Amino acid sequence: MKIKLRSIVLVLAGTAIVYSGCKKAAKTTSDPQLAPQEVASQVALNIDQSLFGGLGVDISGGLSSPTSFAVHTKGKVQQSLTNPDCSLLIDTTMSYTGAANGGSATISGTFKFSFSCVNNVVSGFTTNDNITISLTSPTLNLNYKVAENLTLLSANPLNQNANLSLNGSLASNGSYQYNTGTKRSGTEVFNYTLTSVIFSPAAGDVIAGTATFNTSGSGPKGVWNYQGTITFLGNHMAAVTINGKAYNVNLQTGAVS
Repeated sequence: MKIKLRSIVLVLAGTAIVYSGCKKAAKTTSDPQLAPQEVASQVALNIDQSLFGGLGVDISGGLSSPTSFAVHTKGKVQQSLTNPDCSLLIDTTMSYTGAANGGSATISGTFKFSFSCVNNVVSGFTTNDNITISLTSPTLNLNYKVAENLTLLSANPLNQNANLSLNGSLASNGSYQYNTGTKRSGTEVFNYTLTSVIFSPAAGDVIAGTATFNTSGSGPKGVWNYQGTITFLGNHMAAVTINGKAYNVNLQTGAVS
């Protein structure tokens, strides 16, 4: 299976945002401990990027989220997800290599996908994928892994603007080496379990639901290892709780109030 170019561009753009935003690297004795407030901001930005930025299936497309995927054999499209079939099950591998950031990027992994239906009307989908992104460029080498096990269901399959519920897990981890400047390296990990997360297509916003998380990493801007919860508040806001203290965070900007 090959992923279409539109999805590849989104994934590479999302990866660039993650690393330009965090820029973590290997721990040294001078690396400070990141405060919970700083980690709350990164946790919010990461989960928003995972759900809406193209690192995996972008749920902002609702029940049409997977339509950028298609099955190919010798260059010929055998099955497109643009017109979903209630009996369709995709369980395959994918691979793509292209130019990125003055170097090359490879995206590969496994992708399992199926639609659910009510009275022959698409009511949701389940996706289980494991994707590896490798980038080699003059400034940065990285390996980034994304794993998703998600189920998306519509509250009313006959209404394309009906709220959608999302349950399951998201996981990402990366290792990277900067080739300029300090030439340091490091890792970061983000894991989430989502429970009854409600997305409103009409508002383009997560309006309710919760998630638990654990995250760790290190770098010249800080070292961290925290667990906590996320409560989605609507209006692109979430309360991220770490060590019993809640931080209200803008999911799009990471600003903490």
